[in-house]
Amino acid sequence: MHRYLLAIAAGAMACGRYPAGQATVTIAVSGPGAVRTSNLNGDCRATCWFSVDREVPVHLEPIPGSQAVFAGWTGGCHGTGTCDLKPALDVSVAATFMPATPRRLQVSLNGAGEVRSDPPGIDCPQSCAANFPEGTSVTLYPSAAAGWGFTGFGGACAGPACTITLAADAAAVATFILNPVELALQVTGGGSVVSTPAAIDCPGVCSAIFAPGTAVTLTASATVGSTFAGFSGGCTGPSCSLRLTAPASVSAAFALMPTFKVTVVTAGNGVGRVTSSPAGIDCPGTCGTIFPVDTAVTLSAAADALSKFAGFDGTCSGAACTLRVAADAAVVAKFDPRRYAARDLSVPGGGWWTAPTGISRTGTLVAGTWGGSAQQMFVWDGAIHDSGIFTPWVGGVNEYGVVVGSINAESGWHAFRWKAGLVTDLGTLGGPSSNALGVNGDGIVAGWSMRADGVQRAVAWTAQGIVDLGSLVDGGCSYANGINSAGVIVGSTCTAAAGVRAARFRGPGLIDDLGSFGGTTIALAINDSGLIVGYSYLPNGTFHGFVYSDGKMIDAGTLPGMPYTQLAAVNGDGLAVGHATDGMVISHAVLYGGGRMVDLNSVVDETPYTLGSASGIDEAGNIVVTTTNGPMRALLLCPQ
Repeated sequence: MHRYLLAIAAGAMACGRYPAGQATVTIAVSGPGAVRTSNLNGDCRATCWFSVDREVPVHLEPIPGSQAVFAGWTGGCHGTGTCDLKPALDVSVAATFMPATPRRLQVSLNGAGEVRSDPPGIDCPQSCAANFPEGTSVTLYPSAAAGWGFTGFGGACAGPACTITLAADAAAVATFILNPVELALQVTGGGSVVSTPAAIDCPGVCSAIFAPGTAVTLTASATVGSTFAGFSGGCTGPSCSLRLTAPASVSAAFALMPTFKVTVVTAGNGVGRVTSSPAGIDCPGTCGTIFPVDTAVTLSAAADALSKFAGFDGTCSGAACTLRVAADAAVVAKFDPRRYAARDLSVPGGGWWTAPTGISRTGTLVAGTWGGSAQQMFVWDGAIHDSGIFTPWVGGVNEYGVVVGSINAESGWHAFRWKAGLVTDLGTLGGPSSNALGVNGDGIVAGWSMRADGVQRAVAWTAQGIVDLGSLVDGGCSYANGINSAGVIVGSTCTAAAGVRAARFRGPGLIDDLGSFGGTTIALAINDSGLIVGYSYLPNGTFHGFVYSDGKMIDAGTLPGMPYTQLAAVNGDGLAVGHATDGMVISHAVLYGGGRMVDLNSVVDETPYTLGSASGIDEAGNIVVTTTNGPMRALLLCPQ
């Protein structure tokens, strides 16, 4: 057929139908289609020809029928695209069209949305499959439903766009997902709202984005003085739980509550502190505050170390105070000085004076000296006992009844250990004398000993024997006075430039200089928490008791008219005892705690004695003192 059409065209040109200087273009069309060119009036569907000036461009475009495909050119053009010529001579082309094979395009949807096609045929979800001629280029256009977003195509297409040239049946998938949704919150009044899952904490963060379908619970908390009035908007009422499928807005309202004032007044001659729960009162300091109506307020009273709480009065009464606020309230908290009852430890037969040296940490064992015709040692365990040791100097006693001190030996005064009538000479570092001044529950003894070269050194007597604790000066002096349960020893040491300083001995040669107030300083005792007490001279020649803790030496102060003070013992509660003196005649036993020093004579129940000095205090707060009016007597002061 092609040869026949081309032959007709060739015969026409041979007959000279077209003028010279021009070229004839002949088009032969077969099959369901046409050729379009601007050189013809209309599309060519059979055999067509026209003439153009030689070398003038000619553009031919194949137009398949609705159910056809273009098979290709022959003659002057080849292939399946357009045909572009610049004929210098006459030329013939043939365009062949063939019926198209139908190809099926299937579209599937994930989520909520629509897909349409160009050319028309697909309008999914109503019509999700259509037949198109083979070779048809089909473009799919997605459209998401409200609240949803298109994420892309899959199957025959991938990504956000889809154009398919159908050479075979094809299937495409369009996926839509719910858009993230925002929850916005507005808070009015005194309160806050948080969300579960955590995201909103308003005021502060008052909106958040959640995955679609998230179940969110909002929890409201009123501030002191307010009450929660309820939710509105996306939730209503006292609680709020919602599943987010679209943006939502919620309001939370808080209302002010009536308020009343609770006032605390402290009374009495003691010192203490009152605090409240809920917080607000911390008296002295803040002794009145406002609470919302119906608040349950509990007041807690705590006396300082030298006082005791005597009870509440006013709106509350008794030892405890919890009130529900319905009106203004006033509460009195009374604190009295801690008082002591004095017990005379008596005198062994034949004696007329006693002087206690110390008291055991627990167990209430007291040791000291007593006198008649000669000075002797006593032990008190509820009754006073003569030890049978003459002319001793007693240093201390532990809870197991071990007493240490110094006794006159043939070569001089030697440290000794006594228990149940058995006396052990603890020996020396080679010099003539030694003295034991403290003993702990493990039986380790602290004190001092003279060396053969005449130097006095702090020592410890352990199960292995005597141990030289050293000095801060090579070959220098040192002195030990007290020891705690951990075996830490305190006393004093010579220094290269600062004279004699209070010292802590953590082991042989492990010595800490504790400082001073400007002169000689002596540490006398240490408790199991590491709190150290003693005394230090000041530049004016007086001396003050000190408390040493956390690297700081604190001046314990004085009593009126008594510029000299000394702290000799301390218990686990940080209560320290000692004495204050005018430096001449008057001496009074003192108690120190909570930053205050008191005269023990002012807090002891009626007694005929003047308490001159305190030398020991146990973990229960029992104190041993020596009297100064008349013959000395050992007294035990028991806290009431």
